[in-house]
Amino acid sequence: MNNEKIREYLKQFEFEALFIKELGWDRSQRPDLPLPIHSNTYTLKPLVEKRGMVVYCCGSNSQGKIPDSVTRRHIEREVAKCTHEHLIIYINTAQTEQVWQWVRREIGKPLACREHRYHKDQPGDSLIEKLRSIAFTLEEEESLTVIDITNRTRKGFDIDSVTKKFYVRFKKEHATFVAFIQNINIISDKEWYASLMLNRLMFIYLIQKKGFLNGDTDYLRNRLKMCQQQQGKDCFHSFYRYFLLKLCHEGLGKQERSPELENLLGQVPYLNGGLFEEHPLEESNPDIQIADKAFEEIFAFFNEYQWHLDDRPLQNDR
Repeated sequence: MNNEKIREYLKQFEFEALFIKELGWDRSQRPDLPLPIHSNTYTLKPLVEKRGMVVYCCGSNSQGKIPDSVTRRHIEREVAKCTHEHLIIYINTAQTEQVWQWVRREIGKPLACREHRYHKDQPGDSLIEKLRSIAFTLEEEESLTVIDITNRTRKGFDIDSVTKKFYVRFKKEHATFVAFIQNINIISDKEWYASLMLNRLMFIYLIQKKGFLNGDTDYLRNRLKMCQQQQGKDCFHSFYRYFLLKLCHEGLGKQERSPELENLLGQVPYLNGGLFEEHPLEESNPDIQIADKAFEEIFAFFNEYQWHLDDRPLQNDR
């Protein structure tokens, strides 16, 4: 998959090119499907298909907007009468917004509607990662069945299974991070501090992806490399003590910065909130140390799951 091409296709609403050129789907020969619902008639255009699973595009309502959630569910039920397995992309007239809709169907269980909203000004990493699950190669063609297509779609779009996988991995990463923390003797306090630091880092990671930290979308990892080059890896002034605490307490947590601090941090915003202020655990444990290795591993985890962090609410620091 070429992520940049996919990103451009999404921004230009070129769905057929996206699916055929990048994801390995086939052009659909099915007729358009007009659906009169309430005071509007929605025309579902079949874009592509794969082994009987069809991707439809649904236009806007009479106000030029994407139909509301109740109407979308009504549309989906009507489409299911003629095409059991399908994916629907809803778009507005201005072609600025999309809603991708897929419904999980399991015998003996209620239907579960999964939707992903995308705006053309967003980077779209979360949606691109979902699409990765439904990209097919020529080598797969002969053995593919509709069951394979459905399972792959579920893997990408079923938020329950995706979220569960993320939290299982997050729990392991949290435990690993706890083990790297030194000079906090009470284990519950150490776990608490690990949660605080991971929440701080996730917040920083999200705003760096928007270019708010010195215009660098990989700010944290680049500053870690800078500190290691300047100070030496895991020396007395580690990344944690030399850079990260200063970024949190004196950079993001305060408005006034010295020239030396600005030289170290670059252009970063002041965030008016308590997350980055000095914490009671830091006051009562002034000699906390965390090895650079802890941050190398957690940044690799964030980078792997960056598409999911966009949808993850930050936890409280206790």
